[in-house]
Amino acid sequence: KPPFGAKGGEVGGARGVPVRIHDQCFTSEVFRSQRCDCKEQLKMSLEYIRENGGAIIYLQQEGRGIGLANKVAAYALQDVGLDTVDANTHLGFPEDARQYGVVPSILSDMGISSIRLMTNNPRKIERLRALGVDVEGTIAMVVPKANPYNRKYLETKKERMNHKNFGSMLSASPSSILSSDYSGVEDMLRRGGAVSANGSESGKSVAEDYVNDGEEMAAAAVQQALMDDVELSGVKAAEDGYCFGRESVEAAIAAVKRGELIVVVDDESRENEGDFIMAADKVTPETMAEFIRYSSGVICIGMEGKRMDELELPPMVVNNEDPKGTAFSVSIDATKEHGITTGISATDRAKTSLLLASPESKATDFHRPGHIFPLRAKEGGVLTRNGHTEAAVDFARLAGSSPAGLLCEIVSEENPVEMARLPELKRFCRKRGYVLTSIADLQQYRRDTNQ
Repeated sequence: KPPFGAKGGEVGGARGVPVRIHDQCFTSEVFRSQRCDCKEQLKMSLEYIRENGGAIIYLQQEGRGIGLANKVAAYALQDVGLDTVDANTHLGFPEDARQYGVVPSILSDMGISSIRLMTNNPRKIERLRALGVDVEGTIAMVVPKANPYNRKYLETKKERMNHKNFGSMLSASPSSILSSDYSGVEDMLRRGGAVSANGSESGKSVAEDYVNDGEEMAAAAVQQALMDDVELSGVKAAEDGYCFGRESVEAAIAAVKRGELIVVVDDESRENEGDFIMAADKVTPETMAEFIRYSSGVICIGMEGKRMDELELPPMVVNNEDPKGTAFSVSIDATKEHGITTGISATDRAKTSLLLASPESKATDFHRPGHIFPLRAKEGGVLTRNGHTEAAVDFARLAGSSPAGLLCEIVSEENPVEMARLPELKRFCRKRGYVLTSIADLQQYRRDTNQ
């Protein structure tokens, strides 16, 4: 019997249960590191649950999802001035690589219908709600006082990660002993030599300096994190049908719900390219500019055939000779009555995209040709055709948006005359914080969920 109520959130499932979604912190919980407040928050949560009831879901996501070795490397960068956010991104990771796709299933198995989340982190609340978790409210978990080793970390949580409930705690705490600027970072990372404690060059490599200081793990982690990705050259599904895993699709759907860009890769034997995809009804001039900056700039919008017929968007050519059968219609812009000027700016293209996604728009709201390229998606989506057009429509629909998705191929930053392939795309997504998934993963997810 589930400990809190009826399984699966049925009638009788417990509501308003105090829950802590706690991510493993081996460094503080086992080694007693004082560089964060994780151990204290875990202890406070256990004490609260002892008095009031509730549950802790403990996830193995060390270092906000980057792993123990990389976390130690991040600590080494923090020692010379980087904060916890910049240390992660400097190593090629997003500032927060944690995934919470498993949480809804755990809550369902425990018979919990809604929770009061023990957290100070608004982003965690947002991510859980995007996954369908009913978060009724929060319970603050603030340590009484910072210490000299974690003060800078807590300041970064407040100022850069938008953590709440700190009140006057920081002002009443001792100052940090860690470097407050970035003065030593570039010197430390130079290939030619490391910087000693007094600021002079030691003439040794970064790795040698770390090893001599007893920090071999940090040296190895820095080297590994900055190495080229030598893993998969392209998407290849495993025996279970997934490449990056079901959680990658769930994270992508949540990101699309939030109005973010995701990166979707097709099969290695197909185009072996990655496309930006987002829900067209959530586009802004800023996200459109982001699309254009890193892509080929040919912004397309996948749409259902019936809706394209209603908007009188005929095929671009009668005899489609595209090798992959991409079904381009005539290009399009919104009319000047909607504030369009030349149609090519990020602002104009965002306006056109929003109108194409709106169920209220009519054929007369557009003129032809233009600067947005509608693509006719196959009925059945990626289960019928394994193309980015269908993936864009499927992701928009699964995220609860209008079934119209923007898409564009990502250009290589390392070789700008070529398109970005999977190894570079993985580095690109880690660096910039995009969710990465594949059409193969989306196909298997739809099979598993009958969606």
